[in-house]
Amino acid sequence: MINEKQSMYIAIIALVIAVLAIGITYTTEAPAGLTGPEGPQGVAGPDGADGSDGAVGPAGAQGESYTQVAEAETCVVCHEGAGADHQADYDDYNDESNLAITIDSVSTTGTTSVMTVTIMKDGAAYVEDDLSDLDQARFYAMAYDSATGMWDGRDEDYVPSGYVRYSTVAAIGGGQYTITASGVTYDIETSDAIAYAYIAQGPLDVEAGGSHVHLYADVASAGISYGAADEYESVAVVSGCEKCHGEPYGKHGYRQAEVEGLSDFASCKVCHYDDRKGGHQDWLVIPNDPVRYTELHAGDDLTEEEEIQYSYMATVMQDTHITHAMEFPYPQSMSNCVTCHEGKLDMILTDDYFTIETCKSCHAVTGSEEYDTAEYALATVLPAVHDGMNLDTVNCASCHSAAGGFPVFSEIHSGYDKQVYTADGVKYADAVVITIDETSVSDDVVTVKFSATSSLAAIDVADIEPTVMVGMYGWDTKDYIIGPHERLVDDNGDGEISRSSGDDRALEYGVGDDDHPRGATVSAADGSWEVTVDMSTWGNLIDDGTVSRIEVAVMGELVDADDVELAINAVSKTYDLATAEFVDYYDPITDVEGCNTCHEALGITFHGPDRGGSIVVCRMCHITKSRGSHLELQSRSIDSYVHAIHSFQAYDIGDVDFTDAVEATRYETHVAHTMPLFTIKDCEACHNEGTYEVPDQSKSLPGALSATDSVDDRDIGDYPIYLTGPATRACGGCHRTDLINADDAGGLEILFQHMKAGGYLIAEVDDYAAELGTVIDDTMY
Repeated sequence: MINEKQSMYIAIIALVIAVLAIGITYTTEAPAGLTGPEGPQGVAGPDGADGSDGAVGPAGAQGESYTQVAEAETCVVCHEGAGADHQADYDDYNDESNLAITIDSVSTTGTTSVMTVTIMKDGAAYVEDDLSDLDQARFYAMAYDSATGMWDGRDEDYVPSGYVRYSTVAAIGGGQYTITASGVTYDIETSDAIAYAYIAQGPLDVEAGGSHVHLYADVASAGISYGAADEYESVAVVSGCEKCHGEPYGKHGYRQAEVEGLSDFASCKVCHYDDRKGGHQDWLVIPNDPVRYTELHAGDDLTEEEEIQYSYMATVMQDTHITHAMEFPYPQSMSNCVTCHEGKLDMILTDDYFTIETCKSCHAVTGSEEYDTAEYALATVLPAVHDGMNLDTVNCASCHSAAGGFPVFSEIHSGYDKQVYTADGVKYADAVVITIDETSVSDDVVTVKFSATSSLAAIDVADIEPTVMVGMYGWDTKDYIIGPHERLVDDNGDGEISRSSGDDRALEYGVGDDDHPRGATVSAADGSWEVTVDMSTWGNLIDDGTVSRIEVAVMGELVDADDVELAINAVSKTYDLATAEFVDYYDPITDVEGCNTCHEALGITFHGPDRGGSIVVCRMCHITKSRGSHLELQSRSIDSYVHAIHSFQAYDIGDVDFTDAVEATRYETHVAHTMPLFTIKDCEACHNEGTYEVPDQSKSLPGALSATDSVDDRDIGDYPIYLTGPATRACGGCHRTDLINADDAGGLEILFQHMKAGGYLIAEVDDYAAELGTVIDDTMY
């Protein structure tokens, strides 16, 4: 029987079972309740123990090196034919004109004169209303005095008389035009006079554009001589102008000196008539008072006293002499009158021309010792007997004549540069000739036999002091891997290789130098020499095939009895080490006669008279491996150097004291000059045809560009030495100069980035010569 206590236990158990049943029912069937809010973050537990190192992963891909790699330049991809494009601009200037002009008549009635002309273009009548579409259209007349040989354009009150300018244009149809002048004082067509007209169209994209000089695609001139005007004969020759300024010669680029219907230079006389007052007295101030010139250049006016002191007549002679002697960096001696007066020296070196006006057109009167313009000033060169004379009034011919007993003009000035010619016009380079007779190589020692001859009795060829050079061409290029002028060996063992420490040139040997470690004189007598030059220091380059050819050259220094060093030609020959014969390996890139048309004898104004005659010999010093010591951001290589010089980059800008007004002005005027052809785009002025394109990477070695100089207050910053390729070096010679001269920092940086993108510019080198060697090896092997 269940008692009360047992009944209570049974009830409790039943209740528990019921609750569990209800919970189960809610868990499986009831919907979920709402989620409660998150509780606060608990306290961080302690750090766990470090795990063990994982396995080493695979190697990553090779990263790009920070140092630029020297790779072949790709300039030719985009710039193929760039040289021909440059040349085409100049050729467009001097080729046959598409314009033509004829003066049909000149008719003067009273004080009015009418010139009638016909103008053609491309063979058809040129038709417009007033000729305003022509870039130049000028029409003149000028009177000639056949009794005096003078062209007088003004009367005693300086009012135009012989000078006539036609200006009012009217079209009359069919390519004919009348141009009218008023205030005419004489009947032109019945007088001794000339009529002259010129037109031009199509400005070319050259450096001179926008200045007083312009080049045009088409230029045409015409002239008529009336009466005795055709008897005029200039004492100058147009071919003299053409030597530097190109053919056909046009003053300012478009006023031609040779005009059909006129005597030579008569066309120039319509502006440079014989009684025209000169307007460029500042040119005369340049050498006489350099400090005062800086003030005039900055905009100051001449004083009345200076107007009188520096007055001159703007004749062809005066303006030509003054500009070439004082304003321009003339590339030869002004004493070389034969350049402009060839065949006519007997007409100019006469008593009539021995006047102070002639002397002052080339010579400063006083000059400046401080600024190095006094050497050829009259105050320096005239003997003391002239002291106290009033040179502006004294008649030079009263003493300097046959009757006066003192040297005549032709004795003082022969008309020939004494370094280049004998007094009677024989060129020393033609009369004294050095010849390389024989060359042989044994055990890397070069034996050179050479001789000299002279057709002048006054010259003893035994007096020549020769220098022999051997250059080692690298990788069958036109460049030297071992330049004779380099210093590459610590000859005295002092741990330094330099001129100051006494080390010799690598393969350049002055005959008779007993101390040179690689050169020796075997014999020297009666104008014949035999020397040896030892290349064995670099024999490994011959053994491994880097060098297979050498250039053998001889320069000769010759001084005459008057202690004048004479200009004679250096000579060279290419020698093939495998065949042991002289060879013609590369066709010449340039023609030295192109240099001599302006320089008369290459080297006399910037090196020495013994360094002319051969661009190949120039290249033996001007090698790609040397940076340009005087020209920033240039190589000493002949291409970079010559391009920069003829683009008028200034030497040693870091040595210019820009706080000195004279030095600053000289720099400013120098960099503003243009090559005398009025553009540097006439590549064939120096180059042979077809040799001025982007350089062939396989025929020219890489090179080095110099760093910038330190110059205050300019926009261009500091650039280091660069190692670079042939195109950057050569083509950049002009383009870098243009930007340096303009102080165009942004343009220069863009140019460098462009050249780097198409080639390489390796900078920040510790030992540029050694690293350049590595670049050459990398690019040429």
